[in-house]
Amino acid sequence: MWEVSKMAEDFKIIETQEQFDSAIKGRLEREKSKYAEQIAELEEKLQKQTDEAQKQISELTQALNTVKEEKTSFDNLMAEKDAKIKEYELHSVKTQIAHELGLSFEAVDFLRGSDESEIRKSAESLKGLVGIKTAPLATETPISSDPAAARDNALRSVLQNLDR
Repeated sequence: MWEVSKMAEDFKIIETQEQFDSAIKGRLEREKSKYAEQIAELEEKLQKQTDEAQKQISELTQALNTVKEEKTSFDNLMAEKDAKIKEYELHSVKTQIAHELGLSFEAVDFLRGSDESEIRKSAESLKGLVGIKTAPLATETPISSDPAAARDNALRSVLQNLDR
């Protein structure tokens, strides 16, 4: 019982806010320091996680940019290959049409168009402008054994082919 009376003597009635604040100040400081340590540990963990996440984001962004560059390069290469294939296909069509119409292989370079019908029109126009002149199968003048006469006959044949 002595202890109870001792406590009763030490007890002070708190009548103001200032008295209450000073009475609990020590307890608040202890709790505050306890939680401050926990907060510091959590902040440190959070900072490490943030740093790791930033590092991963940086690495993934770099990998994404590399993939984008490779894709762009691949797309350019594919476009280049497609253009070459189209060029080869057009040349093949031009050669086929020139052959069908009896134009020479050199005439293929003069054919224009982006599809078969346009190329065919171009080939027919070229054929109409140039005309197809085939060499005669036999000479109209007899071949002589005289070299001067053979030369004259050959020149005469060339001149006759120019008129056609």
